[in-house]
Amino acid sequence: MILNEIIQLFGISGISRISEIQGGHINNTFLAECEDGRKYILQSLNKNVFHDPKAVMENISKIERAFADFSGEAVDVPHFLYTEKGVNYAEYRDEIYRVYKFAEDIPNGQNKFYRAGFSFGTFIRLIGKRNIRLKQTVRSFHSYQTYFSALAAADKCSSFRKIDSIVMRRLDSLGNALEQVFTVDFPKRCVHNDAKISNVVFGEKCTIIDLDTAAEGYAAIDYGDMIRSASGSEKLDFAVIHDVTEGFADGLEGILTDDEIYSLYYGILYVTGELAVRYLIDYLSDEKYFKGRTSAACLSRANELLRQLNIFISGGDEITSIIYKSFKKQQSV
Repeated sequence: MILNEIIQLFGISGISRISEIQGGHINNTFLAECEDGRKYILQSLNKNVFHDPKAVMENISKIERAFADFSGEAVDVPHFLYTEKGVNYAEYRDEIYRVYKFAEDIPNGQNKFYRAGFSFGTFIRLIGKRNIRLKQTVRSFHSYQTYFSALAAADKCSSFRKIDSIVMRRLDSLGNALEQVFTVDFPKRCVHNDAKISNVVFGEKCTIIDLDTAAEGYAAIDYGDMIRSASGSEKLDFAVIHDVTEGFADGLEGILTDDEIYSLYYGILYVTGELAVRYLIDYLSDEKYFKGRTSAACLSRANELLRQLNIFISGGDEITSIIYKSFKKQQSV
């Protein structure tokens, strides 16, 4: 009943059913179905993660306005509904809710890995054209050293659960290597910051969802997250990596600098290692960032990511070759 009352604040009536969508790590997400067939996504923002949820929605408004200027592009973002108060969220019992039209995933026979890469490349390019400024919505997000320092502190304090010392040395070494690439003056752009393949809804137009973490960051982070999410933890599929990379390069249309292109491979190591660190933090902690995960499940996921990190390192030469061939091709267009 409460959810029915909330969604009516966005001017929606005739709701026949509201059901929870499982699988999200952070926010609570629901599918609202109307009697006339309309469908909407209803979400409550996790205030433990997003300490300033109104800033999240302000960022999303800026992104929507930027994409509205490029309606002819093959990529779009969700369009959030407004309440009678003229804002794209509703406050209800100290929680923040928002609603947008449900976009159905409709495969059309085209290569989804290429289209995902193209979508996130286009996202960076179009946001850059409008030169908008986005607020950071998660403290120290994608700060590898901040996460690793938190892990080291948690491991030192824990007497029951511990991290293997070899793993800690490897993760520390990775952090040192990343600092050599992503220096303090390394170029940043407005990026998605959670560019998993699953955050693209495929249709006649691709729709990029989960915009909550979009902010200033490295293009390599978005590229790395796509490759990580499209790859397994046992063996690399270089055809998939090629397709994602080609799409990303085509979507960007040659805007990356040589240093940014060089950093793309390290973006894969960055996000894979960082995510492993974050799951290890949750393994040691009673309070979890990734909701619904037990400590055992967090350790299992961290080990899977560490295996994935190993195969990315082993396949570094081939991945780097794919990157340079794809971006050289785009620069020659």
